[in-house]
Amino acid sequence: MRFTSILFAAGLLSVAAGAADAPPTLEQALSRIRNNVAAFENRLPDFVCKEKITSQTVAEQDGRIEKATVIVSTFTGRQNHSALSKLGGLSFKEERQIETVNGARWKEKTMPPGVFHLGGGYSSILVMVFGSKGDANYSFSPAAPDPGGKEPAYVVAFATKNNKQKIKGKDGSQSFQAEGRAWFDPASFEIIRLEQRIMPEGAEPEDGLPVTVEYRPVQIGENRFRMPVRVSASAHRTVAGMAERGEYVAEYSDYRKYGSSSTIQYSNVEK
Repeated sequence: MRFTSILFAAGLLSVAAGAADAPPTLEQALSRIRNNVAAFENRLPDFVCKEKITSQTVAEQDGRIEKATVIVSTFTGRQNHSALSKLGGLSFKEERQIETVNGARWKEKTMPPGVFHLGGGYSSILVMVFGSKGDANYSFSPAAPDPGGKEPAYVVAFATKNNKQKIKGKDGSQSFQAEGRAWFDPASFEIIRLEQRIMPEGAEPEDGLPVTVEYRPVQIGENRFRMPVRVSASAHRTVAGMAERGEYVAEYSDYRKYGSSSTIQYSNVEK
């Protein structure tokens, strides 16, 4: 299987205040989570942050790292408030300006050749699952406490229930099935962590693409938002009869409002 770049429609979460007086029902949890996703489109300003991508190729037989690439970029997120976005089209655009590759200045606009890269993982999986079409495309299990977490959280499991989800790769769009879990704050109902395993149509079980997105509260301008701080994924392929694994980790920091020269660190790096 070739390493696949995945592109989705996009979205994020904005921080909402509140308190959970009792364990939420599934309907209560989904309603509050979706309200947060919808609020993103109206509240999140255009922003800039630092992106550090580490892409590795690992030999499955002995775990040896065959190739490693570190890419540092300026990452920009911009809202699209056009009529198209109001009708359910793209509402968020990701852009990056690559600064260095393995410590050396990079003058090209595209990624270095041969790296494992996940496109759209920064923001779009969240909207795919919990956006306005999520209920039609996914089934959900009741919310349950997270017994082993470092902070109070509930967990909702989910799985696709039709073949309407699409991913885009070099060979065009194809259907996929997926399953995963989402951890959310019991007071604000903001997503803390989202894990999903994506299975393209016709792929073998071992060729599934696991993706994890972690969120933390950050200050952008005068408001706080829960934003992605770490995105990770891995994929398998066989080259010349040898199995290898592509590993992708993207880390985001120094968020600031677009057009501002000052940087804003995480509001609380422990949460």
